[in-house]
Amino acid sequence: MKLQAVVFDLNGTLVDDIQFHFEAWKALAERLGVAMTPPIFQSYNGLKNEDIIPRLLGREIGPALVDALGREKEEHYRALYRPHLAPMRGAPELFARLRARGVKLAVASSAPRENREMVIDGLGWSTTFDVVVANEGLRGKPAPDIFLAAAERLAVPPEACLAFEDAENGAIAARAAGMTVVGVTTNVEASTLEKAGAALAVADFTALPDDLDALLS
Repeated sequence: MKLQAVVFDLNGTLVDDIQFHFEAWKALAERLGVAMTPPIFQSYNGLKNEDIIPRLLGREIGPALVDALGREKEEHYRALYRPHLAPMRGAPELFARLRARGVKLAVASSAPRENREMVIDGLGWSTTFDVVVANEGLRGKPAPDIFLAAAERLAVPPEACLAFEDAENGAIAARAAGMTVVGVTTNVEASTLEKAGAALAVADFTALPDDLDALLS
């Protein structure tokens, strides 16, 4: 099958920022008196804040508190990461390579709007992608909704899409949508992403094979 579109996760995939997310979540957890360890964080990675925060606290809470705690965490994350903002190695070259052959590009991200804007606008990518899909109003990863929405908005069958993901939950979601998944090993091992459904795992975009069409399942 010919590759028609590529759908990128944002955090940890197009930018190597997951450690800054972990530090922000850990600070919030310490203030709230709850645990936040790397394994706990990885179980949350890729999920929406509205799904993460009740799990973090171990109880259901109202939307106003979810919003307030989420804003606290995200403001801290942006303050930590903004001075380090940089594209994943090989990303600009990959965009140019895909555009040259007419492949459509999308972002499918669980990140709040302010975080998406910090990265996409801050890196000069505001016209790079055909669509940017957020999961407001959709089920969060590992449900496939955000990837299915991206394919629908691109008018491309999911089977003709590559999805790039750094998180286990994201890889599961993209695979469930019918996309071929390439894992980016910024924060978990290749074996974890492959068990979650990735056909291939790479350290960054410079490590991709020349023939991307051959990856499509």
